[in-house]
Amino acid sequence: MKKMIFFLLFCLSSVAIQAQSKQLKGSVVDPDGMPLIGANIVVEGSKEATSTDFDGNFQITVPSGKNAIIVSYMGHKDITVDITGKTTVKVKMQAIANQMQEVVVVGYGTQKKETITGALGIVKGADLNKRAVASMSTALQGQIAGVTVQQTSGEPGSDGANIRIRGIGSVNSNTYPLVLVDGIEMDMNQVDMNTVESVSVLKDAASASIYGSRASNGVILITTKRGKEGKMKVLLDSYTTIQTPTNMPKVVKAADYLQSELNSFDNAGIVIPADQRAAREQMIADQRAYKPDNWNRYDTDWKEATVKNSALMTNNNVTLSGGAKDIKYFGALTSLNQGGLIENNNYKRINVRLNTDANINSWLKLNNEISYRTSTQVTPGISSPKGIINKSLYMLPTLSAVRELDGNWGYGKNGDNPVANAEASGRNTVERPEILLNATLIATPVKDLEILGQYSYRKTEARATYITTPYLTSLKGVVQGYYPGRDGVTELYNENFRNYFRAQASYAKNFGEHETKLMVGTQSENNEARDFSASKNGFDLERYYLVNGDGATASATGGASEWAMSSFYGRFNYNYNSKYLFEVSGRYDGSSRFVEGKKWGFFPSFSAGWIISKEKFMEPILDYVSDFKLRASVGTLGNQDIGNYPYASTIQAGYSYWIDKQLAQGVAQTALSNPNITWEKSRQTNFGLDATFFKRKLSATFDYYIKDIYDMLMVYPVPYYVGLNATYSNAGDMQNKGWETTISYKSNVGEFNYSITAALSNNENEITKLYGPNSDRSVTVGYPNGGIWGYKTDGYYVDAADVANSPKLSSAAKPGYVKYVKMDPSGLNPNQITENDKVYLGDPFPHYEYSVNLTASYKNFDFTCFWQGVGERKVVMSGIGVRPFFNGSNLFTHQLDSWTPDNQDAEYPILVPEANSADNFVTSDKWVKNGAYLRLKNIVIGYSLPKSFLTKTKIDNVRFYVSGQNLWTLSHFYAGYDPEVNYGGSLGGEFYPIMQTITFGANLKF
Repeated sequence: MKKMIFFLLFCLSSVAIQAQSKQLKGSVVDPDGMPLIGANIVVEGSKEATSTDFDGNFQITVPSGKNAIIVSYMGHKDITVDITGKTTVKVKMQAIANQMQEVVVVGYGTQKKETITGALGIVKGADLNKRAVASMSTALQGQIAGVTVQQTSGEPGSDGANIRIRGIGSVNSNTYPLVLVDGIEMDMNQVDMNTVESVSVLKDAASASIYGSRASNGVILITTKRGKEGKMKVLLDSYTTIQTPTNMPKVVKAADYLQSELNSFDNAGIVIPADQRAAREQMIADQRAYKPDNWNRYDTDWKEATVKNSALMTNNNVTLSGGAKDIKYFGALTSLNQGGLIENNNYKRINVRLNTDANINSWLKLNNEISYRTSTQVTPGISSPKGIINKSLYMLPTLSAVRELDGNWGYGKNGDNPVANAEASGRNTVERPEILLNATLIATPVKDLEILGQYSYRKTEARATYITTPYLTSLKGVVQGYYPGRDGVTELYNENFRNYFRAQASYAKNFGEHETKLMVGTQSENNEARDFSASKNGFDLERYYLVNGDGATASATGGASEWAMSSFYGRFNYNYNSKYLFEVSGRYDGSSRFVEGKKWGFFPSFSAGWIISKEKFMEPILDYVSDFKLRASVGTLGNQDIGNYPYASTIQAGYSYWIDKQLAQGVAQTALSNPNITWEKSRQTNFGLDATFFKRKLSATFDYYIKDIYDMLMVYPVPYYVGLNATYSNAGDMQNKGWETTISYKSNVGEFNYSITAALSNNENEITKLYGPNSDRSVTVGYPNGGIWGYKTDGYYVDAADVANSPKLSSAAKPGYVKYVKMDPSGLNPNQITENDKVYLGDPFPHYEYSVNLTASYKNFDFTCFWQGVGERKVVMSGIGVRPFFNGSNLFTHQLDSWTPDNQDAEYPILVPEANSADNFVTSDKWVKNGAYLRLKNIVIGYSLPKSFLTKTKIDNVRFYVSGQNLWTLSHFYAGYDPEVNYGGSLGGEFYPIMQTITFGANLKF
């Protein structure tokens, strides 16, 4: 490794100056005379190459005896320019807007989009950077049809989204796609978006089977930027973002809470003695008439005191790129600082990257990527940030003040004060450094043959310190003591090592109209993990938080794990006359997670394509149908993400036994083993088409797919008397099927350029087979995985006669209670609602996902407007989200619309104490709502200073921009909740709202 680093430094600092016959300068413009950025220029018959800068200018060395350059740019025809006797040229490109000729990243290589026969989605890094968000997964939302992106939280450092490609891929094992950055598996949310060149999403078996068992849930390939020949280019990007919650419930004030509580007693028939009722009514009147004195009257808005109105996020980035003929470089440094909605809650991240490409000689080159990332996440010492926010919503306004008159923290609920939790309960700090070294040696010893060797080393760490400091509480002038009862500290350290090696050879040869390419390779990776933690409670000296002490106050634990994979893969491409396309690929994977005899699995695929637009019979309509290609594929993928040792009986330390009337520490087997477990597999079929129309101004893609998952890895419950936890079994089958389409139109009117891209997709999921009985109703054959089951309802019971003559869940039913419908006529008692009356109520996963992206530019102005939404998604409301007084909680303002004899169309049933309300809040269609929404996801307005302003400076370009995220939402969702947030199928538990943002930024290019 030292030699490698030395080589890189040597190459960067000692570029040789070679003899040159002449320097050629020039510019490249589009058909309207506008500069083209990044056009490629190659001296014909040589390796000399460069690209145009932001102004469309270039400079290149022309070797002696060379008299022509080839200019190429995506969406334009390649042009060969004669430069005999010239030192300057101006090249005007001819637009063909043919995205089919674009070269895109595929598994272990690149390929022309025109010849791709699988289902592939592509988004450029520049489009992601328009979204001023901290996590890359969030920026992907709505960009590619068939890719579901659901954000679960807006918490700094934890605001990444869950990504699924074409539905959920398994019941119990990992369902998220494989993410590779320059071929190496990484956490997408830790990638600096400023370094991303492109993102390719492999959606079907044909495109993903080259990754075998790692690709059952799809693959996301992230390619980082590389340097180009030319002088050093420096790009600065800086922005500041104001973050505010998109939506949060509104809590009631003390008088409304007390009145609602009194009404609930009356509605439940609870008799309150006259003197107590009078005192309570006087208290309500005083609350309405006077301000709280924090002694006799409390009216504390815990949410207002705990949750900030806004928080700032800043991002600063600098990139440098350039190079000479034999070495090129790209470097980036980015600093992110994201504040949270409560005190002691923030996230900081620094990313550093250096990519180099060096030509060692005419047939050997070395590509290197070195990246370092470190992040620090800070949260309060007691409870999580979302837990503290949740407490601020449900805590009663009548409990105490935030701070009592004596200066101590208010007693809150049994000492638990959410504001004190955030500000004074200690601090949890988690640092996560990561280093990646990736080297690829590419040799072309003979024509058409390429041999590649790649090695990478990745180390990730987590260093955490959790400090709890009790705070002193009071109530009405009386000191109540410290909360929590003891201070403490926990220090944790874990590290993960991943070593990866790949060797690959590819051979491409054309025989007249026959084009062939064969690629074979092998890959191995080894993963090791170690962890250690130590804790201590009770300190003699305040703020002396060191982990030392005896067995009564201190403890330590540790662990280690390891797993490995070895693989062989190959792909063969053939096309005839650039019209008939065929591809065969496969991968043979071996995993340490399965027992001998079941370690290896083979995952093949086959695909074909027909470019109909190149047939002679299409020539008369080529002005209308520019390109038309049909695609079809079938293949098998696997899944082994189930933990390291499910096939083996393992033991775990930390268990105690009674031996001779003494409690002794020992080890125990804690889970069953299954030596018969093997790969989960998915058989995937895809049919698609790609087309462009009207001289390629309009483009469209459409795909229909079926994904059958079989031998599904599931955990079936076992009886408690077994004494061991259940393990995985190959115990079920599931199917995803759906369709997706994307339509795009690009054109211009003079200097006004515009485009519109719309995407729409839908996926249907179904459990098709279970190999044994299952008590979990959400996993039922013939219905979606995670399906919602509950009772049908018919409004409310209107009076006593209605209660007497209608089916009931229990004898507690009374007027104003939710009225349930008898769905099972076979029941012994027609007036008794039972478990057998439950019916399927809906799918919690999104359906009919759509997006519309509008872009425009005019002279120095640019504009982007991105809309995104979901047509259908069922969400169950439960807990505090729907149930007044839940676990002693406060009410939300929308819950005041409750049933009374004069308000029988109310949103909520009659108010009764929580102990009397259980029948109203079981899962039913009353509490299942459609989470459909349309959201203005992102809007950007930019302005670049005229070139005339910068002619006397060394600055090439200055652009200012303002952008907004989540600015407007159309929805009929529950009041106070965000329909976009993935609440895990139900709503009402702890959550951290996602953010609405306004961003102000600037780009400078030198």
